[in-house]
Amino acid sequence: MTIREVISNIDNQSEEAVIFAKKENGKFLPSSEVVVVELTDEEQETPLEELAEKYCPGFDYFLEVYLVKDLVGALSNTVGYNSLQQQIDRIINYAESDAE
Repeated sequence: MTIREVISNIDNQSEEAVIFAKKENGKFLPSSEVVVVELTDEEQETPLEELAEKYCPGFDYFLEVYLVKDLVGALSNTVGYNSLQQQIDRIINYAESDAE
């Protein structure tokens, strides 16, 4: 699965899950491979780096599914973000800049 695919099907994902993605040349791209991990209650407090190492070595934290759902909902009603590609680009930008 890719970032594009997970975002375009975000409603099918559990809000409790976390998205990890593999950077390409140091960046997240729509084509970046992803792993979606549903966390147990005990894992909710575990550092994200440890979770990435446990479930998907070589991947980096991208965003929580609930955040992506919120962003898609907000962007759908925002001028300039009508297309799926525009939404994906903005969510990637958020993951790389604002979410850190």
